[in-house]
Amino acid sequence: MAVMRTWLGGALAASLLLGGSARAQEGASADPLVQVAHADPLELGRVAARLGDGAVLARLSADRPVAVCLAAIRATPLLRAPEAALGALAELAAGRDSYLAPAAALAVLRIARALTPDALAAREVLPSDLAPARAALESLASDERARPDIRRAAGLAAAALAALSQPGG
Repeated sequence: MAVMRTWLGGALAASLLLGGSARAQEGASADPLVQVAHADPLELGRVAARLGDGAVLARLSADRPVAVCLAAIRATPLLRAPEAALGALAELAAGRDSYLAPAAALAVLRIARALTPDALAAREVLPSDLAPARAALESLASDERARPDIRRAAGLAAAALAALSQPGG
């Protein structure tokens, strides 16, 4: 009888967990960014623009379904103000998720390399506004526990952000 209760309790717990994750995946697949995450980058950019920067940034959380967060990560270089995603991307890159961390590291590197002083000035962003993200990336670059590829991407991104602060950067 005790074995039956244990088995039944385990089966119930498994069905609740699997049912919950199935519903979460159904919700994730309905997300407009997820629907175009692997499509042409122009289509991903169009959907990100339609949703707006704030909606994409709100999806940058390890608490969101992985598919949703990953689609948002892929969309961040296409935002109107991609520098706004640097802090969240640095946090995700420092995480331990094997999908999100490398994708976030690549996105943060793409954004940092694409930023120019003129683009920042047009959006009224000072290079000093990027200091918290730069510090997080420098910390990640020196974190021995992080994967080497992520550490390298973080170091290059931090260097690109530092170059924006230099005269003539």
